[in-house]
Amino acid sequence: MRIAFIGAGSIFTPLALYTVAKSDVLADAEVYLIDVDAGRLKFIEAVGRKIGKVFKKELKIWTFQDIRELENFGIDYAVISVEKERYKRWKLDFEIPHRHGIKQVLGENGGLGGLSHTLRVVPLVLSIAGVIEEINRDAHTFIYSNPEPRVTYAVLNYTKLKNVYGLCTGYLERKEMLAPLLKADEREISFIAGGLNHFTWIRELCIGGEDAYPRLSEALKRRPDFEPLSRLLYRTYGLLPSPDDNHIGEYLSFAWPLIPAEKKGLRWIERTRKEGEEVRRLLRLFLRGLVPKFAFNRFVKFPDVAMNVVEGLEGREKLQEAINVPNRGYIDLPEGTIVEVPAEVSPKGVKPLRVELPREALVPLRVQAEIQRLSAEAAAEGSVEKVIKAVLLDPVVHDAEAGLRAMAELMRAHLDMMPQFTKGDVEEIEDWMRA
Repeated sequence: MRIAFIGAGSIFTPLALYTVAKSDVLADAEVYLIDVDAGRLKFIEAVGRKIGKVFKKELKIWTFQDIRELENFGIDYAVISVEKERYKRWKLDFEIPHRHGIKQVLGENGGLGGLSHTLRVVPLVLSIAGVIEEINRDAHTFIYSNPEPRVTYAVLNYTKLKNVYGLCTGYLERKEMLAPLLKADEREISFIAGGLNHFTWIRELCIGGEDAYPRLSEALKRRPDFEPLSRLLYRTYGLLPSPDDNHIGEYLSFAWPLIPAEKKGLRWIERTRKEGEEVRRLLRLFLRGLVPKFAFNRFVKFPDVAMNVVEGLEGREKLQEAINVPNRGYIDLPEGTIVEVPAEVSPKGVKPLRVELPREALVPLRVQAEIQRLSAEAAAEGSVEKVIKAVLLDPVVHDAEAGLRAMAELMRAHLDMMPQFTKGDVEEIEDWMRA
């Protein structure tokens, strides 16, 4: 099998290479690392070869700076995790709406920042998906690039690729957060959840196969400081949301005052940047032989999500607890919406499972489903009208004029990464309230 990692310099790739090295099912995989940054590409290649040496499983690695070079090799699986100037652009996505009085928690995947992010990333990913389509239309394509469900929607609706799945580690992060609260090993925690990426409802929560919701209720009594927004939603709907407060808070109008300062805005963006630097620092130590094998094993508690799915498709049947797919009755949301649900994975394919949710818990998801569609279509089509509709639908936009002015300013700031729009389009948004 031939597995291509596009945007190989991302922090997802080392775990994926480790998963390949530890897997008997993926033993014969040919690994293609693609990144436009020569320095990052060289670094991740060195990490991959070191993983092979340490774990006695030499990886078959090739490196490329242009995905078109794979036309002579072929692709069975493609993992897309691309982003340009992530932190510089993310800061603008938060700061500009904030100046207009719009209180968005993160501005990465929801709110006006999430819309701006979508308009930048969708053209980039579509250009990559178009090359994958030319090489192998049947390739299984996994998308890590945020805003992940909107990007997935665009690839499924604007290319001929059909085996396209959005992936996220959010459900694993939720287990990591719950483990100390529930006094359990995170590997013993399992759940069935459904909804939209970064905003799912945990229908079933188990520890060692037993219902853990009563245990959660008791634990929350002892921890009144634990995630105020999630606590409120749990008390209201009887279901715990996932992955955590600041991700869920991107989609709710009342979230801002509930989220502690250190978990939102520029402080969170800077924390995320530093965490990425710390991962790379540890990898540099690993290359120098200063991180022993046992420590590396202990650090990696779960396999890479994409490679976990590939294992299932290649013969090791399993339940993938969270995967993003177009809705076909899996949740009571519009057909075609990219929803996050569990799925059975086997050589027969990916079989998503239906998740029943209370009607009232679906209401905020329905709003976001429409924003998902509008923002992805706006990004793919260069539609000003759909940008405006997405702005005015968003729960964090408290004032129509402020929202449209902020969106126009965001687009002007990022226009160099939005080839589907012109300066005239930005002026049209600015003039909308006066028309």
